[in-house]
Amino acid sequence: MRKWIGLYIAAFLALTGTDLASTLWALGKGNGQEFNGAVADGAGMLVVERLLTINGAALLFTAAMLGWALRRRDRIDPRYIDRPERALLNYLYLNPFAARRIPVSAFHYIALAPAILMIKAVASLNNSLIAAGIPDLISPLAWSVQKIVGHPTATYWIVIMILFHPIWWAALHLVARALRQEGARGTGRLVPAM
Repeated sequence: MRKWIGLYIAAFLALTGTDLASTLWALGKGNGQEFNGAVADGAGMLVVERLLTINGAALLFTAAMLGWALRRRDRIDPRYIDRPERALLNYLYLNPFAARRIPVSAFHYIALAPAILMIKAVASLNNSLIAAGIPDLISPLAWSVQKIVGHPTATYWIVIMILFHPIWWAALHLVARALRQEGARGTGRLVPAM
């Protein structure tokens, strides 16, 4: 289990680095502005300290929850492993540690790790396209949402939710496949013993 958490932490740090580098590259070329209001100043420039603080907190939380969920993977409801799309939209609950929520929350928190990595990879690719002056994937969506919503923070969160769901679907399927393979091997564990 520690090996998988270590790999997740390494990938998270690497992709945070590529996100930061690609954002600075795009801003340095004058080809865009920081879209996330939580890490941007009033002029749309990146505030690196905020980005690192938010990412550090996110890493601590997601790594801890990944460890918690991996230890409880045997309690995941088999219906979610058979049909992961059943877990796609039922992620709104207050207490993932409640006994009645663990059959889905453990599945969600295992899948959150690859979903976060995929989102970071998409952001880095998008930033790189902007920096290179190539039409990117997210700007047209963001401008369309901005025209309807008007508020930059609301626009950001709506775009994130639009992008999140297909990535979330893929992560749930990826984890379900790993859990099915684990069950087929009859090992009783998702990760190699340490």
